[in-house]
Amino acid sequence: MATEGEVQLQVGKKDDYCCVPRCNGNGRIHLELSFHHFPSEKKRELRKKWIHAIRRDEGPFFKIGKNIVVCSRHFTAEDYRWTLVRKCLKPDVVPSVFEWNTGKPDKLPRKPPTERKILAERTNNAVDIEISLTHSDDEQNFSKQDPEIASNEISVLAHGDENNNGGKLEILEQHIQEKEDIIKAKDKEIEELRERLRIEKFGVNRFSFDDDMIDFYTGFYSYELFLAFFEFIKPSVFYMKSVYYNVKNDHGIRGRPKSLEPIDELFMFLCRVRCGFLSEDLAVRFNIHKSSVSRKLITWANFLYFLLGSINIWPNRDKIQIHMPEDFKLLYPNTRIIIDCTEIYTERPSSLALGSKTFSSYKSHNTWKGLVGIAPHGAVTFISSLYSGCISDVAITEHSGLIELLEPGDQIMADKGFVLDRVLTGSGVSIATPHFLCADGQFTQSQIEDNQKIASLRIHVERHIKKVKEYRLFNSVIPLSIAGSVNQLWTVVNILTLFKRPLIKKKN
Repeated sequence: MATEGEVQLQVGKKDDYCCVPRCNGNGRIHLELSFHHFPSEKKRELRKKWIHAIRRDEGPFFKIGKNIVVCSRHFTAEDYRWTLVRKCLKPDVVPSVFEWNTGKPDKLPRKPPTERKILAERTNNAVDIEISLTHSDDEQNFSKQDPEIASNEISVLAHGDENNNGGKLEILEQHIQEKEDIIKAKDKEIEELRERLRIEKFGVNRFSFDDDMIDFYTGFYSYELFLAFFEFIKPSVFYMKSVYYNVKNDHGIRGRPKSLEPIDELFMFLCRVRCGFLSEDLAVRFNIHKSSVSRKLITWANFLYFLLGSINIWPNRDKIQIHMPEDFKLLYPNTRIIIDCTEIYTERPSSLALGSKTFSSYKSHNTWKGLVGIAPHGAVTFISSLYSGCISDVAITEHSGLIELLEPGDQIMADKGFVLDRVLTGSGVSIATPHFLCADGQFTQSQIEDNQKIASLRIHVERHIKKVKEYRLFNSVIPLSIAGSVNQLWTVVNILTLFKRPLIKKKN
């Protein structure tokens, strides 16, 4: 039995690990070691000495408990007292054997790695061994021959060995050179395959030599124009904020690599709005997850909305007059804007109240309704937000903010559904619309001529709406899942029409 105050030996268990820094004592591996618990709280001074000796402080990362032990490497043989059945530590013994005070590492030294030799050295060694074996066999044969014949053959063999050794080295060097040429050819082939894979991968680079396909997928009539647009937005792309990652100012910080390059993300966004591809289709084409497609599309919709929305597309009156076509100058010289409304199909909400608000009696479908305006020369100059399909043309014009942009003396050209006399009262703004049918059911000759003139000039806003509907996302039923981003998409697509060919060509 150990006397009071002695620290008894604890036989190594599988979960015993020495707590001394830089010691790898492990009860699972080092069966020859014994492990000892720290003194109890009753012996605080001795406990403090142990903690001070192993150079560790109690804290959140080191708390002394029943599983914290010190192995026998850190005690001397004099620290132990043998009993009849076991050995125990003597009272008031403190661990004193450590790597930092003995210079001997607690860990067993690792075997040094085998020195590797290059191919040429290994080949030369093999040649030397072969030559030495050849020499030993020849010497045994020469010892059995006549001394004079043997001496002559030795001299000839010596010269022959030198020539043979040189020939073997030349063959080996030639063989190495052939292998290096093969490796270079394979590397070149790999680069060609990578370039081919990059081109054949579904992305903008695949169609860089086909302007027709670029127009089909993006709406830009050439690859050069698409690159010019990307270069325009590229400085801001690196600061784009997303719902699933935040871009920091320090681009050197490592993080999860993106699955797509920014230019391919833009290409994917344009494929969605231009071709109307579903998220599942885009996920397969770009080899990413469906949820990633959805997040990237929302991110780019918000990014382009704020970036392109900061461009002032409302020109002043002087610029309108400079670019006004001759037909307008002769017939309606004060025209500032040509307006019209268009409706976009959407899914029916489950709520009956929302369903009734979005239902359009004109389209007999649930729709969103938006107002657009173009300048006389064909460029879009006003884009309203989308409203529910039940709103009238007059109400959407009044609430869209268009009237506040006009100046006294300006004229609006619109369809006969825009009865804006009440809205324009006192603003000094006039409106040119086709005449309504008279009470007698006949148009006068002058009214017919006016209606034809207005129709021939107002048709350009219809052509602009047709350009917007060429983005197939707005020529189909919009799912309610993107209702939160539909205003951004509507604005972005209208502004992207500015990068198309002009509606009205200048006459020479």
